[in-house]
Amino acid sequence: NKTSITPADCNTIETQAGVALDLVNKHRRDGYVFGLFRIADAHELHTGNRSVLYLTLDVLETECPVLSRRHWESCEYSDTYSMASNGTQAESYDFGQCKIITYTSQLLKNPQLYGFNCTLSPVPPDLLECKDCPVKVEVLEVTEQHKSIAAKALEKFNRESNHTSYFNVDKVEKILK
Repeated sequence: NKTSITPADCNTIETQAGVALDLVNKHRRDGYVFGLFRIADAHELHTGNRSVLYLTLDVLETECPVLSRRHWESCEYSDTYSMASNGTQAESYDFGQCKIITYTSQLLKNPQLYGFNCTLSPVPPDLLECKDCPVKVEVLEVTEQHKSIAAKALEKFNRESNHTSYFNVDKVEKILK
């Protein structure tokens, strides 16, 4: 059997990339769900009755925590805006790139995640501006003080609500000032 890596089929790659990104989001344990921004590169390796898909995807962080297990297409993106270098407003997110490898065989039918590596780059704090307001938004590093404030707020919520369960702070993901 001859094996070769070829560019992926443009007619089907968007669906395959969406499935691969969903697999990545399901394997992650913290942070926010990645949404597909653009397919940067896609190649396939066919060997017998198996195929391996190599993807490089540009992604944007959504507002859905990965623990919500929501599908990336159902998640909203941030309302925070930044000024682009040309002076126009452009939406501002944590953005990044994921390199993903999936494999499919005639036996499995559905793609399986072989491996992935995602890197994110937050927008620099001095570029962030609140949409429709004159103040600048700062992204702060999460400190013990922030965790304590979140725990106190949740403690107050637990006291004042009539839920049958109490809630606890597991992790503080992001602080905006």
